[in-house]
Amino acid sequence: MNNSLITLIINCAYQRASWKNQLKFWSLIMATASRRTVRSASKNGTSANGKTRAKTRTSAKVTPEKLANTLIAAAEKKFGVKLETREQRISKKVGYATRERLGKNLLGLAKDDFSWDTWNKIFAKIFGEPTALKYPPEIVAMAMAIIYHDVPTEAEAAVRALIDYNDRSLEERNKREREERARDLDLNDIEELLDEDDEFDDEEEEDLDFVDEDEDLEDFDDDELDDFDED
Repeated sequence: MNNSLITLIINCAYQRASWKNQLKFWSLIMATASRRTVRSASKNGTSANGKTRAKTRTSAKVTPEKLANTLIAAAEKKFGVKLETREQRISKKVGYATRERLGKNLLGLAKDDFSWDTWNKIFAKIFGEPTALKYPPEIVAMAMAIIYHDVPTEAEAAVRALIDYNDRSLEERNKREREERARDLDLNDIEELLDEDDEFDDEEEEDLDFVDEDEDLEDFDDDELDDFDED
């Protein structure tokens, strides 16, 4: 059946139909045309408005948490190391900063009566270990804000202040360690130079020709020795 005959049949049916049926008729025509356009665009790799669709596969089941856990598991399995999460890193930094700052404060106040071993045990009993705090870092930070005026009273800012304190303290310790290693290297260089000087002195002593008195006397004849006799 050719297109002209199909068009004629459609026109006749349309003219005999009521206006309601005509409306339904045109709605059906438009819906059919729209589905054909979508199917054609899908085959060509384009959207209905003519834009090319990106050929990427994004699964709705993949979440950031699942992806991070997969990475942590892979690192532990392949390299034997356990990556820490953001929450774990923040909690650990807050824990170490709190223990160190309070400890230094108590050291300045108690002086000779202070013991780091004793303080570390007290801290662990109250707060837990720095790597495994009993309370969320926000609670610990807010407790520090009550004691110290330079720790903000807003939870997030207080946590940030303690993290910065820990970072500065860690950098200072690393700097001291680098300086100590440099001093040790300098001392080793000096000792090596002194050892080289000692070896050089030993070689010079070996090169010196010391004459024994007995060997010196053997070089003289008996007649020559008589010349030294008293008259």
